Amino acid sequence: MAKVLISSIGTGDKNKGYNKTNYKIDGKLYENEIFIANVLSRHLSIDKLFLIGTEKSIWDAVYSKFGGDEKTEFKIYEQQEKGNLQSIINLIESQIDKTLKTKGSRCFIIKYGVDEIELWDNFSKFLEIASGLEEKDEIYLDITHSFRSLSLMSFVMSEFTSNTRENPLNIKGIYYGMLELSRENDGTTPIINLSMFFELLEWGKAIRSLKIYGNSKDLLRLINKTEDKKDIKNAFNDFSNALNMSDMLALQKAVRNLYTKIKFFTESENEIYKIIGEELLSFINRLNVEEFHIFQYELAKWYQENQNYPLSYIVLVEAVVSAIAKRDGLDNNNMEDSTAIKRKAIKEYKSFKKINNIRKFIAHALENNKETIENEDAIKNLPKYIKDLSYLFE
Repeated sequence: MAKVLISSIGTGDKNKGYNKTNYKIDGKLYENEIFIANVLSRHLSIDKLFLIGTEKSIWDAVYSKFGGDEKTEFKIYEQQEKGNLQSIINLIESQIDKTLKTKGSRCFIIKYGVDEIELWDNFSKFLEIASGLEEKDEIYLDITHSFRSLSLMSFVMSEFTSNTRENPLNIKGIYYGMLELSRENDGTTPIINLSMFFELLEWGKAIRSLKIYGNSKDLLRLINKTEDKKDIKNAFNDFSNALNMSDMLALQKAVRNLYTKIKFFTESENEIYKIIGEELLSFINRLNVEEFHIFQYELAKWYQENQNYPLSYIVLVEAVVSAIAKRDGLDNNNMEDSTAIKRKAIKEYKSFKKINNIRKFIAHALENNKETIENEDAIKNLPKYIKDLSYLFE
């Protein structure tokens, strides 16, 4: 595992002298610094620095700031002026490694990004950066310098990489040096950590995954980062497992249990927890109903809304059977009663025969039979069937 800082550098005028500022982070002051990557490398005890800049960025200053000699610094500046920086970029990488007392730092030369071609070229560079990150690396992102478009791309690419890797990036901090505030802050530039924005995106995805797919994996991963709440983890696991297995009795029980745990989020002092708590509560409240047939009906609607049509049909049929059983005092677990209930359903509700035939087809889809259904009609008509049967569940 390594601490990796991904930072960018801007341009400057060597003849006039590069602008310096005093950076402040966690109460500690770093005076007369040219660029923030050097500050963060020292402050965070970084193992590898991945530095991004254009051909015109202050690469010579990077080499100097990391302890390089003046002769080589001038050589780097000279090659920059000739547009030949790539040929000696390894000198800068080696000097960074020497100062950090490690190996693996990289420098990436990107385009300005003035058109789609250059943007895609930069995109490939970010993919190259991502390929150099190990699963357990701690990632620190600096978005202070260079073009605003590059800062945005750094943030977006971090999100993109997390979504496309088997294991999300372990983002520990997203830093921004507020240079524009230094004038009214006695010449001191505060460095702020914006990682809460990335956390909000992560929590948002986790809630969406739960609400749409019933998958609590991402939510549990985030809870594990900050909390050691075994009862909460178990509650989400039970819910997710019951939903994935379509075990409705177990699912109803899991929903009730999960409902009792939501206060952990809604009453937390953690602002992010409060936000997601309201989202979780609205989701759980929908399924947290006492009557089993109403619970089944709500679940059938939820499956339909999230395009899980097979389970929606299966659960909808069961909901109708449960509703008639309760109304007429029958036991749908008894074979004779179950047969009688379905006969009543077919006789009383025109749409029941249709949905039951579709349910049979779905349940026996793997068998070698000659029956078929019109899939498009089955999908299109499902909301109508659900609505037609709604008065059974009022």
